[in-house]
Amino acid sequence: MSLSNKIKAIITVAFFNVCGLMSWQAFAASAVPDAAAGKIKAKTCFSCHGENGMGIAPSVPNIAAQPPLALFYQLVQFREDMRKGGDMEKFAKPFSDNDIRDIAAYFSALPAPPAIPGDAAKISIGKQIAQQQYCNSCHAPQFQGQKQVSRLAGQSKDYFITQLRNIRSGARVDMDGTMGSAARGVSDEQMDALAEYAASLP
Repeated sequence: MSLSNKIKAIITVAFFNVCGLMSWQAFAASAVPDAAAGKIKAKTCFSCHGENGMGIAPSVPNIAAQPPLALFYQLVQFREDMRKGGDMEKFAKPFSDNDIRDIAAYFSALPAPPAIPGDAAKISIGKQIAQQQYCNSCHAPQFQGQKQVSRLAGQSKDYFITQLRNIRSGARVDMDGTMGSAARGVSDEQMDALAEYAASLP
């Protein structure tokens, strides 16, 4: 990573931490999220993520059953231009914190993506790598996610690999640097196995 990219990463992480704290305070202090209202507000999301929270293409993430706080954080980051991703910045821009809470409540309550059968040998290798990298310490034992940490189980393999490569390269900066540190030592081949393992989990 070049010096300018390192400086950018440090500034972005600091910005994430400050904004993340503010967003968490807004999330925690707000009224109970309304999933029914969230479905109405999420209609612009359906063209890519589907009404069922399943991405319409391999490059689009499955967001059904994601932890609500994880969805909240990601949408806030898109809205505030802290994260880039296609047209997500444009779609998230009009949403208030309450809108995002309601949308997160809707998608998080949907049935989880089904497990995707894959290569048994590759899945076994991916499980070993996940254990070695302590992935479940943040993403939970079955990769179901928790709190602000995203669900990986049943995720699109293409999306999984793309995002992990972006984190490794610094193109996508995670909130506290934990993922960036973990991804640096993971090869493309290992990422492929991890993606196969994550997708196979229900």
